[in-house]
Amino acid sequence: MEYFSQLGYHSNEIIKFAAASGIFSLLLKCGEVIHFTPQDPEHFRAWLIEKNIEDIKSEKQQREFLGTSI
Repeated sequence: MEYFSQLGYHSNEIIKFAAASGIFSLLLKCGEVIHFTPQDPEHFRAWLIEKNIEDIKSEKQQREFLGTSI
């Protein structure tokens, strides 16, 4: 599915996302940042990851930022 019906945007319009407390901040290719609260946050996160949309808060990136490795 390229289109998440509740959102109104296609996956190819989204570059990155961050989520907190079920609210998703999405960076669109046009440079706009939108906020979206899906009915099922885990399903939406899985959809974003399946579409290879970057989670800017991923654990791996946090470790790289801190200069540590596991």
